[in-house]
Amino acid sequence: MKEVLSQSNVQYLYVDICESIGRLKSFLRVRDTSEAHREAREKHQAGIPCLAVDDQVILVKNAEHMRELIEEYQLAAENA
Repeated sequence: MKEVLSQSNVQYLYVDICESIGRLKSFLRVRDTSEAHREAREKHQAGIPCLAVDDQVILVKNAEHMRELIEEYQLAAENA
């Protein structure tokens, strides 16, 4: 997904949840409370990758879905 974001000139902060226990705990707090992750929780799935836009958490299904989100939320940088 990072490749799709970069190719689309989207400025983003990538968080590697495997880098530390603190980052994993932060993600799990989001995953355990986000409505977007309800189905993932019910199916005992991790719920990654996900995208946070303006306090909204969105579960990303695949690269094409990421492209649709970039278009929908107008995430591409204007002067890239």
